[in-house]
Amino acid sequence: MHRPIDGYAPPPPAKRVIWLWFFCVCMATLIGVVILGASWATPVLAETSSQISQPAPAPDTACRGCHGDNQREIVLPSGEAVKLLVSLAHLDSSVHTRNAETPVNCTSCHTGVLRYRYPHQPNPAQSLTEFSGGASAVCVDCHYPHNPFHEIQDPVEGDGVAGLLDKEGLPACTDCHGNHEVAPVDQIDEIMPGACVTCHADQPEEWAAAFLAPRPGLGQGADGYVGSERCMGCHADRYLTWRETLHATTIQRVADAPQAVVADFAVDDPDRTFDLAQVALTIGGRWQQRFITQTVSGDLLVLPGHWNVATQEWVADHAAEGAGEGETVPLVNWVESCSFCHVTGLEIADPAPMLDAAGVAMTDTLVSATAGWSFQEFGIGCEDCHGAGAEHVADPATVKPYNQADDQVCGACHSRGSSPEGHPFPATYKPGDTLTDHFTLTTDAPTRWPDGSARIHNQQYADWMLGNTMQESGEIQCATCHAVHGAGQGPSQLVEPTNQLCASCHVEKLALANHIPYHEQAMKKRDFACNDCHMPMMATVAVDYDIHSHTFKQPNPQGTLDHGGLAAMPNGCNQCHKNLSETPEWAATTISWALDKYVIRSTSPFGPGPTPASPPVPTPLPSAGEQHEVSAYVDFAWVWPLFYGVLALVAVIGAALVARFVWLRRKSHVG
Repeated sequence: MHRPIDGYAPPPPAKRVIWLWFFCVCMATLIGVVILGASWATPVLAETSSQISQPAPAPDTACRGCHGDNQREIVLPSGEAVKLLVSLAHLDSSVHTRNAETPVNCTSCHTGVLRYRYPHQPNPAQSLTEFSGGASAVCVDCHYPHNPFHEIQDPVEGDGVAGLLDKEGLPACTDCHGNHEVAPVDQIDEIMPGACVTCHADQPEEWAAAFLAPRPGLGQGADGYVGSERCMGCHADRYLTWRETLHATTIQRVADAPQAVVADFAVDDPDRTFDLAQVALTIGGRWQQRFITQTVSGDLLVLPGHWNVATQEWVADHAAEGAGEGETVPLVNWVESCSFCHVTGLEIADPAPMLDAAGVAMTDTLVSATAGWSFQEFGIGCEDCHGAGAEHVADPATVKPYNQADDQVCGACHSRGSSPEGHPFPATYKPGDTLTDHFTLTTDAPTRWPDGSARIHNQQYADWMLGNTMQESGEIQCATCHAVHGAGQGPSQLVEPTNQLCASCHVEKLALANHIPYHEQAMKKRDFACNDCHMPMMATVAVDYDIHSHTFKQPNPQGTLDHGGLAAMPNGCNQCHKNLSETPEWAATTISWALDKYVIRSTSPFGPGPTPASPPVPTPLPSAGEQHEVSAYVDFAWVWPLFYGVLALVAVIGAALVARFVWLRRKSHVG
């Protein structure tokens, strides 16, 4: 039998049982908290490869049950309110729904285990702008970020998507596309005007609808063409400046753009046999302007006469000039003769047969030679130079358009000739093809000077291909000098003003007193441009010699003498020197004298200079619906509360044990 310790009396059995129960309850609570925390910490895993079958979509029953008739709203610190009601009808008709071809559930966008677990945590957004920006950051997980029609400043390096979406004044994704009523692409034109006027409150919806209206074509257009407006989403900066170019405005509807008419229809001129009411479309307007009428059957016909901008007068077409009094001039079918170089996505089909009442083709009878022809849009659009864009639009991350836009792309229209099918344009040519496989350039005497250079307009490509130091280098292309995505400088849309542009490669030639010392006196009387001598005006469009040569070979006066005079072969000198005494013989003699008298300081005729460069390709983002690798996600918001809770529990238990020990010691001393 053990002897009890002196001064110590064990607690009564009943009290020991109470303390034992207290200890068990504390331990059970601790274990329960740990188990509960572990259940909260279960990661939300995403499929990491296409080989793993997709799990069934998470049900949205709880979300829909609460937000389908929730009339409450949350008020952000800014004082702005966000409604909690979600229209289930709009949600179910949206492309972002669980019933869509690619299911999108509530938790596909509203991510975060604790953030959207009920009861919800307070929204971290301080204002409606922050709220929309947070939603937009989720959108770009699947979609390319874009902000069409709005100036996008370059984001600060490192900002990423947030740098694009959070700029002051820029709309967020949800501002234009909505939160839960995201419309399919083919309905955007219907719903977007209403979204526009929520910000542009001073404008009616009709204004927005007209602003957003696509550039209509004729029919469906060629397969794979989607229209320039689709490019705007990701390339808004290029699209908005391209709309001001000659390419974009080469042909315009008078009803939509009455300011496109530069001709004076108030002038009563016998060379004009039509009036403005008959004009449906205008062609050009920089040098001359032609006009198209549309028949009841839909044919587009070129009216007989055009307006010369330089002389401000009406000029009869050649066919009209040869017509007798009262004779009807046959109108040219514009689609068949001209459309390739004025539209995008031309589809040439066989002539359509006329059908009888039973729907049977009538033998050898055609409705129109171009009845089956169609095109995507009026004007020279993005796809005219970069190729059909449907595949790129569907998968921009991997399918890239033709971005070289070499000289052959320009040459398809800036040249004269015929195709194997007999068309006056390369009907089957597509960007990236070899142009000569689809088109034979003309060498007819009426269109060319004896040295091979262009005599009439629209032959810049043939001039360029005659061969010169720049063309042979392979480093200079049409787009090196000409702005293709903006209005550029001057009537020819140059990248820079003429002399500055040339000096980017030939800076030493700016010292004209050294470059052309025999013009020292003339330099005091007028300004010289490089293209006065190196690209003299040799071709004609509206008036004699109003188009610059593109051979970059100075036509020598000796060539004029060899070919029988200025009428047979002009030269660069006599384009300026036109006095009676300044004959080709005088010019040739003067050149010989200058070469003997002056030391011409010349260096390499071609320097490094700028070359055209495409904009950097946007960083690819996964396409909507594409499976993408996602790391296991754990929401650690529970960790600190659990830690402090366990720590507090341990402190309580420790304090209780210390108190019990002190109480027992004190009782033993008292006893």
